[in-house]
Amino acid sequence: MEAEKKMNPVFRTSGNTAIRDLILLFLILLFLVIPTRERAQAQTQQNIPFPITLHLDGKEHQLRNPLILKDGVTFAPFREVFTLLGGEIGYTSKYGRLLVWAELEGHHFLLEKGTPAFYHNNVLLSLPGVPPLRERTFYFPLRFLLDRAGYRLHWETGPRGNNGEPARADIYLQRPSPRQMVEAEVIEHTGEGNGENGGSGENGGSGDANSAGDQKAPLQARFSPQAHRVPVLMYHHLLPEAEYDGSSGTIISAEAFAEQMEYLFANGYRTVTLEDLYLFITGQKELPPKSVVLTFDDGYASNYDYAYPRMKQFHFRAVQFPLTACIEKTTCWVPRMTWEMMADSADVFEFHSHSHNLHYYIGDRQALLAVSPEQALEDLRHSRELLDCFAFAYPFGAFNEETIKMLKDTGYKMAFTIRPGYVYPGDDLYRLKRLGVYPETKLEDFIRLLENFE
Repeated sequence: MEAEKKMNPVFRTSGNTAIRDLILLFLILLFLVIPTRERAQAQTQQNIPFPITLHLDGKEHQLRNPLILKDGVTFAPFREVFTLLGGEIGYTSKYGRLLVWAELEGHHFLLEKGTPAFYHNNVLLSLPGVPPLRERTFYFPLRFLLDRAGYRLHWETGPRGNNGEPARADIYLQRPSPRQMVEAEVIEHTGEGNGENGGSGENGGSGDANSAGDQKAPLQARFSPQAHRVPVLMYHHLLPEAEYDGSSGTIISAEAFAEQMEYLFANGYRTVTLEDLYLFITGQKELPPKSVVLTFDDGYASNYDYAYPRMKQFHFRAVQFPLTACIEKTTCWVPRMTWEMMADSADVFEFHSHSHNLHYYIGDRQALLAVSPEQALEDLRHSRELLDCFAFAYPFGAFNEETIKMLKDTGYKMAFTIRPGYVYPGDDLYRLKRLGVYPETKLEDFIRLLENFE
């Protein structure tokens, strides 16, 4: 019988027909599913069809671009609105990532295409939805962001036409008072869509943006998916390849560092501050996938010369752990960052302690462990007061239980070792691990540090 099937063309024809039928069915389903998905997306994202006028400082501004209503949240054109508000704006587009930023009255916002993750004054937070990109125009959640900048927003709509839609809408914006400070608290979206459009809602009329906001619960960052661990990278001195003689095991080339920063940006990584990392460890905040912390020990001037401009280009943040005695003096054998350099680079670096002057050995013991408890306490206290900081990096990675107690007594709330590994929620705040980047760290090794070290 099997031989007959092989020889009989009827069997071959039936088999071919069945395969063709399956392929045809697959193509039909494919063409049905894709338009359905597009229609569903279109139903949750639509233009607000009537003209919008912004009122600010007694002047009227007709918006050229329409507002977008997406999942109950109103999105406005980023460049157009922030320009009207007098903000400084810009963008970075590279490796398929589009980042837009605005400086507005002491507030710095950094948003990215395709993700709800954003920064407000360098704190990593979450928007109430992914910002739309329509005809090369980037949109932002209007009320949500302006609330954070301290603005009061009020909607009014005109009479409705025959189609039931208002003929126009007016948005009145009131600038924050000079004394008004808006803290960058951790964000949790709590139903912002309710009342988002004020008078354009079901009942018409007008609405005050802050009336409901005063009753909102504390806001937190929400990310799905979210990070389950964070790599904390450790750098030291940087030098151009032409100037490095290979005598130190902690110096990496400026060229290698640039390659690593390019990799981070091209592959969607985001840097987080130590405050965010602290909240992540203590279970008070979620972080998005591909979060990373960049740290630099010893406060070398080369970090200002070579690392700072490269990280600024990608809107990265990083941590400096300087020896504060070397900031005040010029006796340290390798040039260190000055107070002026530190102030100039504060848009990238935050500064925490590596001790005041305990980065040396006494015999075969690290100074932090060898000096008297009184001297160590005074050193830790003095360095923290100079920097007004809360984090510490152990010189040479040396510590014991007494050291941890002194850190707690002098006001530090977290400390970093040189033990290799990732940082997880629930980790001991005074035994945090880091991943060292050294001269022998090739790009493939760097990738392994980020993704699969353990």
